[in-house]
Amino acid sequence: MKKYNNEELEEKVIDKLKTINDLELPINIYDLGLIYNIDVENIAGNIEVSIKMTVINSRCNSTKSFTDLIIEEVQSIEEVHKCNVKFVFSPKWELKMISEDGLKLLRESKS
Repeated sequence: MKKYNNEELEEKVIDKLKTINDLELPINIYDLGLIYNIDVENIAGNIEVSIKMTVINSRCNSTKSFTDLIIEEVQSIEEVHKCNVKFVFSPKWELKMISEDGLKLLRESKS
């Protein structure tokens, strides 16, 4: 079995998450601050990625489409065997969670 590095795999996962844009804002879900945790584990020789995330509005019903996209993108990473996505609503998402890159994308979209 190919050896893996948790930090490298987490970076690959982040790169994949940055390809998924929010449905309403011109920012990817990672830079928007919707991803709260990424956990990479080797379970019996299989790499599993668990992601905890939130949505901007708790009444948002787009969680199914996000889940499917995230799983598809993350499982396209060669080393990853399985991806789980869990939606959490605490702490509540706030504007301050947007990354500097996300704020830059927002400013550029208004130009």
